[in-house]
Amino acid sequence: MTDAPQRTRGFQLGRAFGGRIIVQPSTLLMLVLLAFLFSTGGGAELTRRGFTIGLILAVLLFVSVFLHELSHAATAKALGREVHEVVITLWGGHTSFDARGLTPRDNGLTAAAGPVTNLVISGIAYALLATGLFDVTLIDLVGGDITGYLIIQYIAIANLILAVFNALPGIPMDGGRVLESIVWAVTKDRWKGVIIAAWGGRSIAVGVVLFALGAPLAQGRTPQLFDVMWAGLIALILWPAASQALRAAQHLSKREVVTAGSVMVPAIAVPYTSSVDDALAAATRSGAREVVVTGADGAVAGHFPVAVGQAVPAESRGATTLTSVLMPTPRGCEVSPTLGGEELVGALREWWGRTDGWVVVEHGRPVGVARLSDVTEALQ
Repeated sequence: MTDAPQRTRGFQLGRAFGGRIIVQPSTLLMLVLLAFLFSTGGGAELTRRGFTIGLILAVLLFVSVFLHELSHAATAKALGREVHEVVITLWGGHTSFDARGLTPRDNGLTAAAGPVTNLVISGIAYALLATGLFDVTLIDLVGGDITGYLIIQYIAIANLILAVFNALPGIPMDGGRVLESIVWAVTKDRWKGVIIAAWGGRSIAVGVVLFALGAPLAQGRTPQLFDVMWAGLIALILWPAASQALRAAQHLSKREVVTAGSVMVPAIAVPYTSSVDDALAAATRSGAREVVVTGADGAVAGHFPVAVGQAVPAESRGATTLTSVLMPTPRGCEVSPTLGGEELVGALREWWGRTDGWVVVEHGRPVGVARLSDVTEALQ
């Protein structure tokens, strides 16, 4: 989720809640694969009728996934965020939106909207089944039929499974994002929430495989190859996604402790009318390693390291003006010592190549110089 995300490649079907609706070509491959699996499940012979029924069920599953993703987009839009894309992919889908200034509430509500939508769809479908009005032939297919009851029953079960699976407390599931938001809200540390939720995702990946192997063994039978393959496939999706989130959180959490104040070099401010000798004397008294020079209007005009001033011959320092050692500073490059996180990174991008450092100002008084090279090193 970025300010200007790259466009996802695929077929654009329109827009919803301001975002593009994209279907990736790989989705068609998954539809065919699911149709084959649905039609041959339980060892049934592949037939035209069976494949058609399987394709209908696969399409209904992806419609449920699409509604799941639309609910994410609708919630993000309702919370005042710009929706970029709603993407249907080989393994399901994802929704991207503007995440600048994201809060635990917005993160949690947007994530929870998906499973809640599937749960509502499942509840409606089960309510319709209870009416008894749908046990009629819906489609005639090559000498067989699909009843409305079976279609709605499938929708109810599929959406219930989607709701439960996505509610599991681990990244990349929506439940993992909800867990992340809860930890974030309690600890005030977003990345701690991501790390805990990522470990939850890893645990679920392992648990899926153990269940696929252990459940049959507990019943005294040998695990089926099909079940083991599906469990392994799910684990191969969950584990890398959770691991990527874990690595990202461990890296990005460093940004939270890096501030302009934490990397700055102590500085003392002197007026431009001072001599090098005066500036060095002031720096010695305050223990500063940088000298910030202010102009006639009191604004920062530039700075120089104490070592540069000391390089001026001692007998000449009293008569040497600061303009001879000054490194000019562009207007506006003063920052607060508390500048950190994404704002620090954004400021670094803005000023890189325009100045060698920021003047750190606290309570209207320059207190240090944060060299951009030091900031970059601290963030790595």
